[in-house]
Amino acid sequence: MHGLIWLAGSVPSLAWGADLMCLPPPPPRPPAPASDAEERLVITAGEVDLGRDDGLDFFGDVEFRYGTRRITAENATYDRESGRAQAAGTVTYQDPDVTVYGEDAEVNTNIEEISFVNAGFDIPRRPARGSADAIRITTDDVLELQGMRFTTCPIEQTDWELLAQSVAFDSDAGFGTARNVKLEFKGVPILYSPYLTFPIDDQRKSGFLTPEFSQRDRVGLDVLVPYYFNLAPNYDLTLTPRSMTLRGLQLNTEFRYLSETGGGQLELDYLHKDQEAGIPRHRLKFNHRSRFAERWQVMTDLENISDEAYFEDLGINQTLASQTHLNRYFDVAYQSPYVSMLFRLQGYQTIDPTLADDERPYERVPQFLLNGRWGGKRFTFESTNELVLFERNVGVTGWRFDATEEFGLNLARSGMFLKPAVALRHTDYWLSNQPAGAEERMSRTLPIASLDAGLVFERSAGSGGRRIQTLEPRMLYVRVPFEDQTSLPVFDTIQPDFNLVQLFRKYQFVGADRIADSDQVSLGMTTRWLARDSGAELFAATIGQTRYLSEQAVGLPGMAPITADASDYIAEIAASIADTWRLRLDYQWNSETNDRARAEVGLQYTPEPGRLAGFSYRYRDGLLEQGDISLVWPLGERWRVIGRYSFSFLDEEPLDRFLGWEYESCCWRLRVIGRRYISQRSGESDSSISIQLQLTGFSDDVDPPELLLDRGILGYRQFMN
Repeated sequence: MHGLIWLAGSVPSLAWGADLMCLPPPPPRPPAPASDAEERLVITAGEVDLGRDDGLDFFGDVEFRYGTRRITAENATYDRESGRAQAAGTVTYQDPDVTVYGEDAEVNTNIEEISFVNAGFDIPRRPARGSADAIRITTDDVLELQGMRFTTCPIEQTDWELLAQSVAFDSDAGFGTARNVKLEFKGVPILYSPYLTFPIDDQRKSGFLTPEFSQRDRVGLDVLVPYYFNLAPNYDLTLTPRSMTLRGLQLNTEFRYLSETGGGQLELDYLHKDQEAGIPRHRLKFNHRSRFAERWQVMTDLENISDEAYFEDLGINQTLASQTHLNRYFDVAYQSPYVSMLFRLQGYQTIDPTLADDERPYERVPQFLLNGRWGGKRFTFESTNELVLFERNVGVTGWRFDATEEFGLNLARSGMFLKPAVALRHTDYWLSNQPAGAEERMSRTLPIASLDAGLVFERSAGSGGRRIQTLEPRMLYVRVPFEDQTSLPVFDTIQPDFNLVQLFRKYQFVGADRIADSDQVSLGMTTRWLARDSGAELFAATIGQTRYLSEQAVGLPGMAPITADASDYIAEIAASIADTWRLRLDYQWNSETNDRARAEVGLQYTPEPGRLAGFSYRYRDGLLEQGDISLVWPLGERWRVIGRYSFSFLDEEPLDRFLGWEYESCCWRLRVIGRRYISQRSGESDSSISIQLQLTGFSDDVDPPELLLDRGILGYRQFMN
């Protein structure tokens, strides 16, 4: 006969079992309101035998269902006295996250437990699978496994497995424990631990992270074994012992914290005694960001190293070794729609030993900035004010106050703009350590007039008018009278590289110590090709030049003022061709002498995501001439190569050579990375080779080799996303 029976009791969920062995947690599901039916255990069967006084027998497609969880079996027997149900044949337990199956199972309705023997389990949302000699599911959300085997590999290709004598998952505590753990890769044991704990949900858990192994010329065999401490929900600590065969044992620490208003990070690396250098070495870095009121925030970034050669000897990339200064600052800032304020203390640690004392940057202790901007559709008023104290061990020091008050008009119409402006810029100095007889109080006041104007013309272009072509001429006229400034010190003023941004700036120098006299007009022309349907820019080209209507007389020390009639021409081209080719060209040249001052070319070919071939060329007259070839390319379904070759034509030697091979299976990834790069300011090179093995669902993600190409391929991250 067919039957339907409700029995009291509950079957515990296995949703937490989906995080088995460090797998990432599933996305959270909103709790559903429990109905009366969901709170009852429903048993259905093809036939039910009610003839026994001590129990019931179920035959044919037996199902125990409780909400979204169910157990199916070929037949089952229920004992009223013990409250146990024996499920026989092929028994399967299912919930939204995991499936457990075995030859036989027992359901204890009194203590609400389920036990399997010779069972297997699948986690389809990962995917992952495994087996165990015995599995027990308890009512307090604990899953216990004996003789467990686990992997994320498919059945036909079990390349790696995790074996454990016993495993317990506690979903309430959020972690699991395993004893006598062994990890096998291709049948070869590569890891053993008598005891192991791990997270089984999105909670953080203390434990070892993936170690890193490499071989470097300057440090020898380099091994890093990080250990993560989950100290509290809002702060944690990572300790990373680093063993270097040529240098010794270093301890690296990273402490992170969060608060209701912000957060920060503290890093401390310490090497008691460098076996090569014979000295202790350390690095300290601290940064913090927080808001303490609606519009106020505090920011600080501090870094210190024990000696100038620290990054050259112990650093892991060319970027660190090429630093000349470490910036240190403490800021208190205020920001509103019309007014911004900044209080700053800023200093530097100079780590370039070739710099003389009088070439090192000044400290700003302190610096005050107060800026405001007000206006409407037609009129604008902008106020920029700075008060700063410059300090250094040698040379002139003192206070500088600089204020610019500018009034402007905004005469904009469709397809055009006209912005005349007049400003008054005043600067005061109160100096110390002046040469004998030199004044300690000086000032400068200059009126400034400017006119910025531009037009935008559009027309339909391309087949069927699917493109929009623009023509955008622009002109900037600037008038600044001459004032002798040779007696003023130079604290932080520089002359930036000439480019399109500088072409349309009102000031030749960056900084307040020199204001160049100007009677000049900057002219530029831009044309763009846009896709009409999406607005995407397919092509853009700009050319511009500054015409000097009179000779300049103000210059920086050691640099002659501009006496030419015109600046170099500056040109930029950016093109996107068929969504696969991208070209960028920046060029600066003197049209009279035909001398080239600067050139940059970048060409990328990206036929599809994950494939990129790139070439770049950089030239600065008398400073550098470099070429760069980069490649990210799959070779078949599982292999890919990532490489870069950078060469200095000026020095006639390679700067950076990098080659990485990667093999990715369905459940593991192997990377071999070799690199040789300039690691010291003197031009000496360093070589390294590293091997990374990542097991999907077991080891944490490691940095991909593409990160080494971020600086080598212009726009690499943008094109690969």
